[in-house]
Amino acid sequence: MTDDRYPDRAPERPRSEPEIIPPGEDAPFGERERIWMRYDDGTRVHRIVIARPGLPSVLLGLFILGAVAAVGALLLAGLVLLWLPVLVGGVLLALLFGPLRYHWRRLRDWLAGRR
Repeated sequence: MTDDRYPDRAPERPRSEPEIIPPGEDAPFGERERIWMRYDDGTRVHRIVIARPGLPSVLLGLFILGAVAAVGALLLAGLVLLWLPVLVGGVLLALLFGPLRYHWRRLRDWLAGRR
């Protein structure tokens, strides 16, 4: 694509030639399972390599995922163990509150002289 702002300037040539692999031929050794690219940010050139994960990295990922799940399960169990006594205490208070209220009313009525 040409730039019409500078008609006297010659077009810029590509800085590197693309590697074209004809159909039917394999990629160079070691690059069959990788995707790589380079980009220039103005100050330096970066190379990005994206490869398929191997067995050690898959196992490490599963180990980390299992560790996170175990920590979550421990936190959930801790919350259950923390709130279990509170729940039991609330149920016991609710069960005892009815008879206590009945006896308190009878005592109050007796003290007031009503029968």
